Amino acid sequence: MAHEQPTHAPANPSLLPSPLSQARPTRRPQGPLGERLFPFVRTLREYRLAYLRPDLIAGLTTALFTVPQALAYALIAGVPPALGIATALAASILGAAFGSSEFLINGPTNAISVMLAAHAGLFAAQGDPVAAIVTLTLIIGVTQVIAGIARVGAFTRFVSESVLTGFTAGAGVYIVINQMPSFLGLEKSQIAKTLWGWEPPIKCAVVDFLRIVQSLDGVRWTTFGLAFGTFVMVRGAQVIERRLERRIPAAFIAVALVTWLVWMLGLHERSGVAHVRVVRDIQPLARELPLLQMPHFDFAQVRALFGPAMAIGLMGAVEAIAIGKSLAARAGHPFDASRQLIGEGFCNLGAGFFGGFASSGSFSRTAVNFEAGAVTRISCILSGVLTLLIVLAFTPAANLIPIAALAGTLVHVGIKLIDVARFRGVFDATPGDRRVLLVTFAAVLFSEHLENALFAGIAVSVYYALRRAEGFKLRMLVETPEGSLRELAENESVQNHEVTVWNLQGELFFAAAEVLQAELTRLLDESSGFIVLRVQEAYNLDATTAAAIGHVAERARQRGGRLFLCGVRPGMYGTFQRSGFLPQLGEDAIFVADRELLGSTRKALNYARELARKGWPPEGIGI
Repeated sequence: MAHEQPTHAPANPSLLPSPLSQARPTRRPQGPLGERLFPFVRTLREYRLAYLRPDLIAGLTTALFTVPQALAYALIAGVPPALGIATALAASILGAAFGSSEFLINGPTNAISVMLAAHAGLFAAQGDPVAAIVTLTLIIGVTQVIAGIARVGAFTRFVSESVLTGFTAGAGVYIVINQMPSFLGLEKSQIAKTLWGWEPPIKCAVVDFLRIVQSLDGVRWTTFGLAFGTFVMVRGAQVIERRLERRIPAAFIAVALVTWLVWMLGLHERSGVAHVRVVRDIQPLARELPLLQMPHFDFAQVRALFGPAMAIGLMGAVEAIAIGKSLAARAGHPFDASRQLIGEGFCNLGAGFFGGFASSGSFSRTAVNFEAGAVTRISCILSGVLTLLIVLAFTPAANLIPIAALAGTLVHVGIKLIDVARFRGVFDATPGDRRVLLVTFAAVLFSEHLENALFAGIAVSVYYALRRAEGFKLRMLVETPEGSLRELAENESVQNHEVTVWNLQGELFFAAAEVLQAELTRLLDESSGFIVLRVQEAYNLDATTAAAIGHVAERARQRGGRLFLCGVRPGMYGTFQRSGFLPQLGEDAIFVADRELLGSTRKALNYARELARKGWPPEGIGI
C-alpha cells in the first residue's frame, strides 16, 4: 500500500487561550444531506433553551469588541467606517450559517485589511476604489465557494507555520506604520513625497516609515495625546484582564471615553491644528440597515483584480481554517476544512452584496466568543446582529469617534501581532524555518503588494519541503554472530562480502532519482556486484525513480552481478510493472514484503548468495 500523508495537521494550541467553560455539546461528524449542506440546520435541530443565555452573553461580549475593530479595520482598508459594520454583520451571520466551525467569528481582520491597503493604487486606478474593493470581495467569495466544493480546503495546510508567523509579524509592523499619520495627526498633504530629495522607485512600508520620519515637524499634539491615551488605556486593560482572568472590552471602553472627552471639549468643532478628525469627517454613519447592492461587473476590472483576490482569499482561508481547526480540537467537534472554505466564500459574497470588503476569521474576536462561554454557532449570529443594534442605537455618538482613538487601538493590535515568543520559537526551530520566516517578514516590509510577500514565503517554504522530501538514507545491514541483521554504525568498518545488504529509507519520487542512481552505482562499483536493497521503508516510488533503479539493475547484470529488491509492497511492485522496468530487474529479483520481520530480506540474501557462489567471481571482475 502506498504511503499516505496525514490529512490534517495537528491543531496549534497557541492560537487561542483556554476557554473559561468546556461544557459544550459534542457534534456528530455526519448527518442528513441537508444538515451537511447547511450546518446551521443541524444546530437549530439540536438547540436547547439552556444554550440561549450563554450564547447571548457571548454574542454581546463579542459585539462590544467588534464595533471599534470593524470601524478601525475599515480605515486600514481605505473604505468608509460604515462598511466595516456592514462587513461584520454579513460575515458573522453567513460564516456561522455555512461554515464548519461552531465558534469562529468572521468579519474584518487586520491581515486582510492590510492586504487591501497595499492595493490602494490598484483600486484607485479602477475609477471608484470602493466599487473595486467590492468587486474584489465578490471574486474572493466565488473562488472560495468553488474551491470548497472541489474539496481543496485541506491544501491550506501547505502554508507553513513559518510563513504565517513571518507574515503576521510583518503585518503587525505594517499596521503600526500605516496608522502613524492618524496617530500623529499628520495630514496626507504634510507627508513628504521624497526621501530627502530622493524619490524611491517602490512604495512599501519601510519607505512610508521614512517619509513619516521626515514629516515629524507637522505632528498635531492634541491628536497625538488622544491616540496615545487610547493606546495606554487598551494596553493597561491587559494587566487588569490577567488579574481578573476574564476578557474586558478594552477597546470599546477606551474609544467611548476618548469620544466623550472630545465631545466635552468640543475638539471636533475646532479649526486649524486643534481640530480633531472624527468618523463623520470621512463619511457619517447613518441610522439605517445595510441594503443589498447589485455591483457592476467589468471583465477588464475582474482580470486586473483576479491576482490580488487569489492572494487575499488564500490568506483569509488559511486564517479561518487554522482557527477553526484549533477550536474544534478543543471542543471535541468535527471540522471540515473544505466546508469552512465554503463558509468563508459565503461570508465574502454576503459582504460584497452589502457593499462591504473582504473578510475572514478573526483570532481576537473568536477568542472572546469562545472564552465568554459560547455553546453554539448561534452566538456568532447574535454577535453580528448585536453589533448592528449597538451602532444603530449610538449612531450620533459613533459619528464623533476620533480617528486618533481608532488609530490608538490599531497600533495596539499591530504590536500584539508581533508575537516575539512565537517568532523566536520558529526562528530557532530549523535553518529552513528561519529562512522562510525572515524572507516572509522582510517581503511584507519591502513589497509594494503584500500578496508577493505571501507567495514568496510559500515558495521558499515549498522549496525547503522538497529539499527535505528528496532526502533518503542508505544504511548497510550486517549479520551478527547469532544470525540476525543489524545496522552498521557509521564509524564501523566491515570486510568485503560476496553480497551486501542495504536498507533504503525515504521518499522515492522524481527529485531523488538522480542522486539515488548515483549512490547505488557507487555502491555497486565498490562491491562484489551483488546487492540486496531493502525498500520496505521507502515510499512514493514514481516512474522516474523506477527507471533509475532499473538502470542500476542493468549495470549490475552487465558486471555479472545482480540487484535484488526486498520488502517490496504491492503498490511499489505495480509501479515497476506499469512503468515497464520490471524486466530490467527480473521477476526473480523482487521479494515481496513478508509478515515476518526481515523475512523477505533473509530470502533475498540467501538467494543472492546462492547465485554468487554458483558463478562467482565472473571472469573479468576483481574482488
